[in-house]
Amino acid sequence: MRAERERLGYTREQVAERAHITPRYLAAIELGTKIPKADVMVRIIRSMGASANSVIYSPQQETDNECERLAHLFLQCTPKERKLIATMIDTIIDQHQQDETSAAEASLKT
Repeated sequence: MRAERERLGYTREQVAERAHITPRYLAAIELGTKIPKADVMVRIIRSMGASANSVIYSPQQETDNECERLAHLFLQCTPKERKLIATMIDTIIDQHQQDETSAAEASLKT
C-alpha cells in the first residue's frame, strides 16, 4: 500500500485525511502491524484514486496508470463537479488546438 501511495505522489497525511483515519493508523497498516476492516481499506484505496488490484496485489506496470487514477477520482465527483471537469478539459484542448493553428499559420508566413 505504501508503494502505491508513494507512486501516486500522496503523503501519508493526505491519504489519512481523505480516508478519515489517523496518519499513525495508516502507517501501522502500511507496515503490516494493523489489518484494517474492509470499509477502511476501501476508503484508503478510494482516497488515493487507486485500483484495488494495485494496492492488494504485487505492483504490476499498467499501460496507463494515470488514466485509471483520474477515472477513479472522476467517479467520486458529483455530476455538477464532473460537468465542471469536462468543461475545463474542453478549454485546455481548445487552447492546444488554437496554439497549434497559430504556430502553423506563423510557419506558413515565413
